[in-house]
Amino acid sequence: MSRIRRLLTILLCITVTLLLALPPGLYWLGLSGVDGVPEKPLQLASKEQQALVWKRAHGNGVPRIAAINPYSFAMTLLVKKDPGVDPEELLVWWVAADYLISHQRHKGMNWWHLSGAALAIWLSRHWTQEEILSAAVAAVKYPEQAS
Repeated sequence: MSRIRRLLTILLCITVTLLLALPPGLYWLGLSGVDGVPEKPLQLASKEQQALVWKRAHGNGVPRIAAINPYSFAMTLLVKKDPGVDPEELLVWWVAADYLISHQRHKGMNWWHLSGAALAIWLSRHWTQEEILSAAVAAVKYPEQAS
């Protein structure tokens, strides 16, 4: 009985270790599918432009973009019942997708989603809220900007 208990304990420890290593492992794998990382905007968008892009992402009130980590991202995917995307996640995704269009190393939708999620996490952790909003203004093509 002791041998079975020891084996079960070892299997449990291995399983827990693998589950804990999975989110950061997928994050680094996703980043490996991106050619570099985007440069921060040289010039910040005006507060009005930032408020407009926040509103376009269906944000209410004052913009607030919190840093995402691989664990919080995974938990959101697992437990979120509402299929809608939060405005801060959408803004970071717009910036990540805009960069990923021309800097994706591996082709295919699985790589697109994995690398896009990893880049969105990276952006939320390394850029300020104003930099993300400014890059989102540049990434989103407004009809009034075309003229």
